[in-house]
Amino acid sequence: MKLLEGNNALVTGGGRGIGREVALDLARCGANVAVVARTKTELDQTVDNIEKFGGKGLAIPADLSTLDGISYCAKTFFDNFETIDILINNAGMTHVASVVEYPIELAQKLFNLNIMGYYAMIKEVLPKMIEQKRGNIVMTASVHGNIYFPPKKVAYATSKAAIAAMGKTLSIELKPYNITVNVVTPAGIETKMAEDLRKWGQQMPITIPPEFIAPAYIFLASDLAKKKYNGRVVELHAICEFLPVLQDEFGGMELDHKELVKLANEKIKKDQFKVLKNNSELVNFMLQYKR
Repeated sequence: MKLLEGNNALVTGGGRGIGREVALDLARCGANVAVVARTKTELDQTVDNIEKFGGKGLAIPADLSTLDGISYCAKTFFDNFETIDILINNAGMTHVASVVEYPIELAQKLFNLNIMGYYAMIKEVLPKMIEQKRGNIVMTASVHGNIYFPPKKVAYATSKAAIAAMGKTLSIELKPYNITVNVVTPAGIETKMAEDLRKWGQQMPITIPPEFIAPAYIFLASDLAKKKYNGRVVELHAICEFLPVLQDEFGGMELDHKELVKLANEKIKKDQFKVLKNNSELVNFMLQYKR
């Protein structure tokens, strides 16, 4: 049986980038997947690929920066699925501009999508998850606002710091209902957002494809994570730095996470090793994951 066989999942920002790759991996692992974003053509392409894995796919075109759009998304989802097992809150927008330069209307739209969009979507699906007494929520934050604090990205960094706080506090509130909430902090992912940032003058570091990080979402969306992962802000950006080293050293080897920690001690930097120890199960899953 596949890891997520029969699960019903909703992925925001699922038409491209990280959301698309996570949606495809959810389907690959046996889930039925609804994807939501503004561009219907991109959603339809994602759904076509989802259904190649044998599950049900659903495209929901909606503007998640508005409460009407979020309400429409939730209604459409529950018109097609009786339950919701997984919510991937991933849709977002960014900017490169000082507080003085950035129009307040755009800042409001950014906060509406990056913060209220996440909060309101959670509010829409929680009654069903609480009724079921199960569910896994994974949210995309960023290194900006949590690890690094760059100029000319004040609104974006603030919104991503809010997501980390939302995840931590929500996880405590929902623990009695067997619902987990975790947050990831990617960085340098090759998406349209990265293309836009270059156009706007931001110097981008070496980037990695979104499919490289998608397995982390799959792990956190599964019951494999329930014992240890709840209310975590997973330093996915740091894992991406040392994972290629571990792939070169241990690729193809079947190790459990304790063996991995023992063998990796001399292979990566001290600060990286600390992240590995804190996330050994997740890192081992990413190493073992096969498409």
